[in-house]
Amino acid sequence: MRDLGGPVALGAVAVAAVLSLAMGSSDTERSPANRAGEQAGRLADNGATGAFRVFMDPSGTDGNDGRTPSSPVQSLAQVQRVIAAARPTSDVEVRIAKGTYVAPPLVWDTYVAGRSITFLPADYDYGEGVGGIRGRPIFRGTGSAGFWFRAVLPPQNAGGDARLRFYYLQVERYSSGGIMLDGGTKRNGAGVTLPRTLGVNGNTVYGMNFRSIGSKHVSSGLGFGALDLVNSRNNVIQRNEFTRIENRSGSGELELVHGIYMAHHSTGNVIRENRFDRVSGDPIRTRNGSGRNDIARNTFVRSGFKAFFSDWFVSALKSRETRECPSTQNKFHENRLISGYVGGVTPWSASPDGPEHSAAADCGNGAENRVLSWDNETR
Repeated sequence: MRDLGGPVALGAVAVAAVLSLAMGSSDTERSPANRAGEQAGRLADNGATGAFRVFMDPSGTDGNDGRTPSSPVQSLAQVQRVIAAARPTSDVEVRIAKGTYVAPPLVWDTYVAGRSITFLPADYDYGEGVGGIRGRPIFRGTGSAGFWFRAVLPPQNAGGDARLRFYYLQVERYSSGGIMLDGGTKRNGAGVTLPRTLGVNGNTVYGMNFRSIGSKHVSSGLGFGALDLVNSRNNVIQRNEFTRIENRSGSGELELVHGIYMAHHSTGNVIRENRFDRVSGDPIRTRNGSGRNDIARNTFVRSGFKAFFSDWFVSALKSRETRECPSTQNKFHENRLISGYVGGVTPWSASPDGPEHSAAADCGNGAENRVLSWDNETR
């Protein structure tokens, strides 16, 4: 992703704790397909020789410095402290040894301007598949409510390309979800929910396993999305597995959790070649101005409450306080649509629909198509 300008200035307190995030472009000059190709090219480029590395091991201790395989740390919380203290100027790799890490939800707010931070198995070589590693590192929740990894912006940071990258890890038994990329929101004078920053953008989620997410598996909180984007754009989400993403039945919870939930102007994302198996809500959902996403060649099995892909927003008629916009120009194509969660579902849905559910006056996209769908295989 292209950066505009230099690092964003931080307040005095934030400087001591985090690194600044470079401003990101909207990438409107490039199609999602081109961006996906660029990301795939970077996967095959083993150009991380000069990376700043931090090592994790289930038998490690957070009293170690984490800088060599013989002195690994045990938690991502300590990894974040190591990176923030060192303030590297190169790409960062978090090399994670095989094993199970029982960890509470984590808030991540550390970045390297213009560089990537990659979370990957210790023995992974760029460009290889899952068969090239001895086993996936497993992150398992402790039972407390929250997301495994919630990426937010530090104070006074305007946002942009975060360049977080996740490869071949397994995340299981978290109540709210697995990864949340949260660029923040605000409301304008008319009550319309808008981006608060430029976003937490330009990330890669590749070959991950998300399993047993939601209130059916962890009763401490409601599940929202195994991968939840809020004001997060131009991400590549590819070849992941979403399995048993389920809320408990009753009280309307079942349909509220999704495999991938793109909300509040999360645009231009590429969602390809993922597998969704037993997702109790609609496996992919967009909300509030989250358009121009490319959703292709995914497989859906026993997933979906009403549809395999759905768009939804809070209309002006439904709420006088919160007003949102429909998402438009989302592409849903070449997917395998096998079966719904509890019965038959439609390939896609968009609600509320019809002229009586008009968007807020300043949305500016009311006349555009909400979903463009073609060449999906149904059974």
